[in-house]
Amino acid sequence: MQKFQIKSPGKVILHGEHAVVYQKPALAAVVGLATNLQYRPLPESQTATIKLDTLNCTLEIQLEQFNAFLSAFRAKYPSEKLECTAKLLEEVRAEVAKQLDNSVTSSAKQQHTNKAFLSIYYLLSGAIISSPQNGLKLQSGFQLHIDSELSIGAGLGSSASFGAGIATAFLILAGHFDKVTYLQEENQALISHWAFESERVMHGTPSGVDNTVCTYGGMLRFTKGQGFQPLKIQRPLNILLVDSRVNRSTADIVANVRHLYETFPKVLDSIWSACEELVAEAVPLYENFGNGKDDSEKFGNLERLFQINNDLMKAIGVTHPKLEQIFTISFKRGFFSKLTGAGAGGYAIVLLPENYQSNEVYGKLKEELEAAGFGVQATTAGGEGLRVEDLD
Repeated sequence: MQKFQIKSPGKVILHGEHAVVYQKPALAAVVGLATNLQYRPLPESQTATIKLDTLNCTLEIQLEQFNAFLSAFRAKYPSEKLECTAKLLEEVRAEVAKQLDNSVTSSAKQQHTNKAFLSIYYLLSGAIISSPQNGLKLQSGFQLHIDSELSIGAGLGSSASFGAGIATAFLILAGHFDKVTYLQEENQALISHWAFESERVMHGTPSGVDNTVCTYGGMLRFTKGQGFQPLKIQRPLNILLVDSRVNRSTADIVANVRHLYETFPKVLDSIWSACEELVAEAVPLYENFGNGKDDSEKFGNLERLFQINNDLMKAIGVTHPKLEQIFTISFKRGFFSKLTGAGAGGYAIVLLPENYQSNEVYGKLKEELEAAGFGVQATTAGGEGLRVEDLD
């Protein structure tokens, strides 16, 4: 097995956050920031070593113990072809629980580490058991070094990016496809499927949008329970990601919005309908932006939709003083911005014009945001999805 590297991007929600929970459409796009994985075989080793820079930890899987687990699972479910992964996840949970140190703390970092280990063990087991090579076992160890440009729990799809990258590495290892054929439609679907399984470990009941957009890239329109439709965009958008540095719980925010909806259902239904109409207006703008015809007018309309979207999110109470500070600084400099994802912290996105790098006002915007203590990163929305490359 040759060494290789994987770039697995994150995502942003451009429009329709929160409304999507209520069966309204939303638009998501892959971003130019990614989780980066490097795979190296260790022919003389009997240990799989996974280095997680983001969590500052190293996880190990002993091959003898892992292969024993595979044999036990196959003996227990001899006809299991993993059409249903629930049995495997249940068995992996029990196995990982035995392996984890009983003295681990309940700190947030340790919880992230435990979930990461569970996800890794589950995806490795799934890739090996469902391999085209019947009865496959791991013969030698490997090292997987994982680093990420994505903040954890900030609404940029860090867990789906992680899951898609891990799944790709293990599917290649197990012989499902190789570094050339991974972009074939059925193989991308397999990557997205296992990334979704990783999301189940991380979040319980994911929508499926994060793993899809991280795998395929571009922009897509999705409605809960109705699937996804890719947009045919001309080129990626330029955006500025601004980290408010405010941590928040997505589950708590969604619960607060649910309570508001139960209190004022007609009012909230009107807001969800407005979000739906906004997505309908946005789709042709994104698909036609960049073809050189009336681009300035289309960009101006996208700016207005950003502002309207943001005001709708403010109306349901998911802003934050730090986000408001970002919006004010941006608007003062002539830029339009909005929250993304759950809101109440996390990231804001600022829409940037073409050739923004040479724009003096952009430089001042960046300086002012940084001086206020925010993290800023210029990138794109709507670029390519997961990619595998040779590792020098």
